[in-house]
Amino acid sequence: MQHTAIHDRVNELRDGENPFFVARLETCWVVVSNRPLLDGHCVTYADPVVFGMNDLNEETRMKYWRDVCRVGDALIKVTGSYRINYETMCNVAQALHTHIVPRQRSEPDEERQERPAIAYKEQDLTPARRDELIAQLKEALAPFVVEH
Repeated sequence: MQHTAIHDRVNELRDGENPFFVARLETCWVVVSNRPLLDGHCVTYADPVVFGMNDLNEETRMKYWRDVCRVGDALIKVTGSYRINYETMCNVAQALHTHIVPRQRSEPDEERQERPAIAYKEQDLTPARRDELIAQLKEALAPFVVEH
């Protein structure tokens, strides 16, 4: 497997050097996206880093999806979203990671019915909003956090 930007992100997280860090769950790191498509957009990075979902054994796959869904549950609680979009493509940064994007009923129909990456451009995330999201998500995910 070639070295990817995901390897760099995971190494930053292991070293405590990522300002978007939310939590370490059993199978992945959780961060608030530094260039969100919509408010609350998070990303999970599998640890250990693997090429894709099919490189995990069945038990670890199920645990990874459980952790990803826990992030979705936390986002519903924190953002009041009515739906969560999960996207695990790994085509650009070719290592397992998942984008978790909360969707709001207030979005215009045309955008709401489309994938976030198609409907929206990346936005800037202010430090104040980043810190607010991180604090709220840390609280919501606290029961599932593992030591790192």
